[in-house]
Amino acid sequence: MRGGWVERGTVMIRLSRPHFAFYRGYLDGLELGSLARRYLETVIGLENAADDLRVAKSSVKWIRDQLMIAARRSPRPSHARLFDLPPEKLNVQYARAVPSLEDFREERDPYEVYSEEDLIALFQDEYGSGSSKPDRRIERNARLRTKQMYALFQLEEQIAADPQLSDGVDGWLDPAIARRLRDAGVHTLGQLIEGINGFGYRWYTKIPKIGAKAAAQIAKWLSQPSVTAALGVGLNTRALTPRRDLPPALLSPPPPRTAIVPLERFLAPAALDGSQGLNRGDRALLSARNDMEAINAWLTTRKPGGHSVRSYRKEAERFLLWAIMEKRKPISSLSVEDCTDYRDFLWALGRTPPAEWAQRHQIPQAAWIGKRGTERWSEYWRPFSGKLLESSQKTALVIVQTFCEWLTDQHYLHGNPWKGVASLAKRRGKIDTSHALTVAEWQSVKEYLATLPPDDRYYRLRFILVLAYSTGLRLSELASLRKSALKAFTRSGESGEYWQIVVLGKGNNEREVELNRVVMDELRHYFARRGHPSFDSVPNEAPLIAALPSPGDTGIADDPLTVFRIYRILKRFFEKVANALPGADAEKAARIRQASTHWLRHTFATHALENGMGLEVVRDLLGHKSLDTTSVYINTDRDRRSREMEEFGNRSIL
Repeated sequence: MRGGWVERGTVMIRLSRPHFAFYRGYLDGLELGSLARRYLETVIGLENAADDLRVAKSSVKWIRDQLMIAARRSPRPSHARLFDLPPEKLNVQYARAVPSLEDFREERDPYEVYSEEDLIALFQDEYGSGSSKPDRRIERNARLRTKQMYALFQLEEQIAADPQLSDGVDGWLDPAIARRLRDAGVHTLGQLIEGINGFGYRWYTKIPKIGAKAAAQIAKWLSQPSVTAALGVGLNTRALTPRRDLPPALLSPPPPRTAIVPLERFLAPAALDGSQGLNRGDRALLSARNDMEAINAWLTTRKPGGHSVRSYRKEAERFLLWAIMEKRKPISSLSVEDCTDYRDFLWALGRTPPAEWAQRHQIPQAAWIGKRGTERWSEYWRPFSGKLLESSQKTALVIVQTFCEWLTDQHYLHGNPWKGVASLAKRRGKIDTSHALTVAEWQSVKEYLATLPPDDRYYRLRFILVLAYSTGLRLSELASLRKSALKAFTRSGESGEYWQIVVLGKGNNEREVELNRVVMDELRHYFARRGHPSFDSVPNEAPLIAALPSPGDTGIADDPLTVFRIYRILKRFFEKVANALPGADAEKAARIRQASTHWLRHTFATHALENGMGLEVVRDLLGHKSLDTTSVYINTDRDRRSREMEEFGNRSIL
């Protein structure tokens, strides 16, 4: 973009003292790359010295243009011509100072060993006869260089203002970047520093259309000593260091406190910890002394590391925080009326105007809602990321009902207060399409994928997309797949071999999901890229989705990826797809930017239905049988379903 930070090599639009220090070094003939790395934020993210030099030169041009504009507006407009003289044209050569003959004798012949003739001859050998006149060009260039430095010093005192926390971001940063920050609610440098420190190294993911390179330049500028001294506050270690490089001390949680914080950082007041709850049972089968310990005991009964335990922890966390912070009661003292209030709280959150909310609740609505994906260590973490869909509300209520029922079964609670609460009405026989990519949006995803370089990263991404889109598997199911989950079968009356995956889904229930030929071809090619000589040679424990090999590693890449890594890979990819769309497709870009692995699951369902696959078949493939007993699909015609999957894949995948 013409005139933008990409062209001038800096996100800054205003000269600060580091820019003047950089330009002084340039006038003195110092190496530009080193100067840029020391004083400017322009070389972040560049891959080689040629790129460093390129952006350093662009910075020289931009600073010179700014200096000439400022000089023309100053009381000495003639100084503008001085900045148009590059240092290589002046070529200043500073001559050595010539001492007097007496000083020379004192330095070289303090004991008067030489005769006067010999001393004069030695003096002339070192300094010449002293009768030649100095070069007028050298003298002129030296005067111009002195004037240059003086003019630079004068302008620095006039225009090199120090940044202040109250300064607007549009006064210092590129207009396009400043506009995106303001759209996200960041208006001043103080708010920018607070946000970066709060969200950490990847803070820019919370600001639409700001990438890693621009974010790194902003962070480096804010962390320069002169800027930090002027602002009086700097960026913390989490803001400047990737999570993988953080010291262990920073990864440990801070001391617990009574506030809306994650479960591991929450401190329940002694009067509200549940140890003396009004609904406590007799002769409990648990050793838990309070509600927090009861929650931890319940979570330990679930499969560790699975998707379910994360969902259960999230809902128990929300329920506990609401009970203590909003109702001022422990869980073991909640009544039927309190549980009804929590049900209504979930529905009203994010939907109620602030004034109306304040009339019914103790804690402001904004205190419960934060940005999705915020790290749990951050002060910006909140239990909710916005209003809950009806399906999410229903899931939350089912989980807390199950939790209280379990506590009742263990005699920790005398009774389950949720039994007297009417839950949300069930919607039967429907597939949620609000979080599904349309055919046109999926086409944009495929078109962008085709532009990527065909390396190992590309083929891994391609396989993840194909597998997730064509099967509708959950994120946790994708991460847990091994080659042993693949099973071959034949269709009735046919000799060809077909494949399916045996998936262990929610509730440890197994289901079979057919794979069409496109998916199997992608899998074979992906295994070959990872170093396996043939499909049959792949060990059964090999993950279907693996981490990339380390640099220089020539072995087989079979280390599995976690659910978090798969999620981030797809989120970054969808962000790039959205950024690549033209401005006329802003609505499409906004939807693709929201997409995730769960969106691919919904996309599979909607596109399969549009391709003529039956609702019962789709719900069975998604593992939804347990959610609606009126739509249980009995697999009596696997051949028909297999042909439907084959047809769906031939029409819709890559």
